Amino acid sequence: MRDTKAPPHPTDALWTESLRDMDAEGGALARSVLEEHYESGEAVIRVEPNGADGGWRLGVGMSDRLGSLSLACGLLTVAGLDIKRADTITVAKPRKPRVNPSSRGVTFGRRIGARRPTRARGTAAASSASNRPPPMDSHAVMLFDLRQYAERAPDWDALRADLAELARQLAAGKVEDARSIVIDRFADALRDLDQRYGAHLPMDISTDAESSPHYTLLAIRSADTTGFLFAFANALAVLRVNIARARVRTENGRVRNTFWLTGASDEKIRSESRLRQIRMAAALIKQFSHLLPVAPDPEQALRQFNALMTRLLSDPNRVDEIHALETPGVLETLAEMMGVSRFLWEDFLRMQLDNLLPTLLDTASLERRRTADGLRAALESEWTGSTSKRAAALNRFKDREMFGVDLRYITGRIDAREFGAEQASLADVVTEKAFEIGLETARARHGAPRRADGSPCPWAVIGLGKFGGGDMGFGSDIELIFVYESDGTTDGETPVPNSAYFEDAARGFVQAIETRQQSVFEIDMRLRPYGSKGPMASSLAAFADYFRADGDARQFERMALVRARPIAGDPDFAERVMSVQRAFVYSDAPLDMDNLRHLRERQTRELVDRGAINAKLSAGGLVDVEYFVQTLQIAHGRGNPALRQANTLDALDALRAAGHLDADFARAAHDSYIFLRRLTEALRVVRGSAKDLHIPPADSREFEYLAHRLDISPSSKLSEMITHHMEISRGVWDAAAASSASA
Repeated sequence: MRDTKAPPHPTDALWTESLRDMDAEGGALARSVLEEHYESGEAVIRVEPNGADGGWRLGVGMSDRLGSLSLACGLLTVAGLDIKRADTITVAKPRKPRVNPSSRGVTFGRRIGARRPTRARGTAAASSASNRPPPMDSHAVMLFDLRQYAERAPDWDALRADLAELARQLAAGKVEDARSIVIDRFADALRDLDQRYGAHLPMDISTDAESSPHYTLLAIRSADTTGFLFAFANALAVLRVNIARARVRTENGRVRNTFWLTGASDEKIRSESRLRQIRMAAALIKQFSHLLPVAPDPEQALRQFNALMTRLLSDPNRVDEIHALETPGVLETLAEMMGVSRFLWEDFLRMQLDNLLPTLLDTASLERRRTADGLRAALESEWTGSTSKRAAALNRFKDREMFGVDLRYITGRIDAREFGAEQASLADVVTEKAFEIGLETARARHGAPRRADGSPCPWAVIGLGKFGGGDMGFGSDIELIFVYESDGTTDGETPVPNSAYFEDAARGFVQAIETRQQSVFEIDMRLRPYGSKGPMASSLAAFADYFRADGDARQFERMALVRARPIAGDPDFAERVMSVQRAFVYSDAPLDMDNLRHLRERQTRELVDRGAINAKLSAGGLVDVEYFVQTLQIAHGRGNPALRQANTLDALDALRAAGHLDADFARAAHDSYIFLRRLTEALRVVRGSAKDLHIPPADSREFEYLAHRLDISPSSKLSEMITHHMEISRGVWDAAAASSASA
């Protein structure tokens, strides 16, 4: 240890109290690393055996920057070390200590993570430049008692190198870069720990604004949780609360954390609202760090939780919401969602927090099954006011309920099939109400549509694709066709043809539904007669003329209409539309299998990145099973109405029951379809994109996240399952060709 002349030993009360809490050896180590760091300007890391419990004592002296404490604690977890005891404090010292030792001023008790140094407390403002104190730098002193929890022995050289690099990154102002690196490695360490905690963590949190003249004390008593210091120091920075000192004591799995806090300008925190905010933040972060090890992707969960806390804690009006997040069940759902889904985070919590936070807080609603009738009833109370107000209410309702269904699926409350059905029920109600808005808008302009005899002109909306099949997923769009009965005119003051009225109504429908992310509840009317070149609404005569055996519809459109289903409008008229659909789809005209194979090859060649595997479109992807089932339905459905199912899995069951599929083959195709559906949904959720369904490389971190989401371990097993199920899906074409030939 250096002599007391460089620098002098501290005398500040907080520093003295800190040394008193340490034993003689610890106090000496803290002084030593501070003096060496202060002299050299470099980070100093020293480790000594700790004979008290067979562990180690680590002393760190480094320049204090935002995040010093939290990131150092993160690196200790990465190194496989458990913090059993810790004392940390910051020291503000002259920037250039080349003066008479007797005149060197020293101030102590600065915060961990301070952005700027301050003068000593109680120093009067100088009246002249000669009396002003010298510029000050802030230095962090950290003392840790550590024990090994990982199987591997600590690599002290690697830890020294990591801490030194961390210090360099922070000194260079690269706080976010340093935090990103530590979070990545911290998340990996949590997975290696394989810890499983209970649902809720009892704790005692208190604040004391009276015991110390300069600081507010925050005390936390609870079970030990990995990563709490790492997350909590960051959250206090969001609150503009400084940690002047931290003390951690762990005994028999219980931890006692004490923090000495000040406000942003080093003032003592006395406001009860601020103290309550701090207590709630501590409780929330403590519970969340308690749940991190069970999140499928701890890194993503921590990043997204920090972003959520930034939004909540920066607004003093959200104190009650922060408190509500502590409710048993809410944080578990939040941790699981944030550890799974960038998809939900980007579109919902980040963009629509005010609308969707109530759904997260209402755990009872997450247990409730979504049915079309129940959703209509729930929307009724919001369905008031002008057309624009109802459109806004419809979109809030859509986003909120879609979020609820997504959460039910992500948290395992429903399976993939139930998820698809609930999403489709919501889409039914939204489509029905949006068309009501579109029709009202057109009626206000033109009057009501009439047939030639003056009677009302009926209409119907027909759903297609996964919407029609009632098995929607994350990012599914809404494919539909809009049909009205016949030509005629409206009964308004300035009549217009029915074609113009329903065209206007269709456009109003599209405008009524807001799409926040590409393909998420996005309206797709490209399967209408003549696609984007045709009118948005078709008369029944035009619909029947296009979709007839010798009409202009192409073979892939015949396949698409297999999954047609009435959604809204006049039920009797919808049945007339469906009779045209059945006559076209289930005619005796044979399918051109060579043309279908060519279509699949084009999809694979033109829509899949070179060298990549797409879970939906590559050979053996999800669409192979869907096309296979539709092919068999067309081949055999003319003589058997039971095969005319809009849902793919229902159709598979019907084909097996009718003897058109071998039971073992049908079971294999069923299992492969379920797996590929789960795979595509997991890709959308993990990646945050509704359209990018390319499978990541098997040795990538993203592939590991995918395996975690699918609850498949190790990740190599997922590779084997993908290969197996895509081989089955690829092989269905031979069965389809043989079955079509025998029809």
